[in-house]
Amino acid sequence: MSKRVWHGILSVLICALVFVSIAAAREITIGQLAKIGNGQTLEPGTYQVEVEKMQDSAEVLFFQGGELVVTARAILTKEGVKCNNTEIHSEEVDGARVITKMWLRGWKESLVFKQGAPEAE
Repeated sequence: MSKRVWHGILSVLICALVFVSIAAAREITIGQLAKIGNGQTLEPGTYQVEVEKMQDSAEVLFFQGGELVVTARAILTKEGVKCNNTEIHSEEVDGARVITKMWLRGWKESLVFKQGAPEAE
């Protein structure tokens, strides 16, 4: 095969690997019932997370089985380094587990969830 064909094959493989690593970074697992900062609840399970970035905030969409189940606003916070493994930070508030921060693998920004009343959809 010619060099051009090999370069084409290599390019496709590299793109596929990058896509798979990005997709995996946006899948999270919640081990126990948890609220997002705004009061909406996530049941235990695996979720696909999509983030719609704005200037210094973001809309975080949680999907399960292809269906949107929760939407939450977050503040984008710059971190010093890229995250090696997705991190989900939570705390106990009034007897309930509340997710306060998510830092997705490969990102240099974390998502800090605002606490307060549920948002209107």
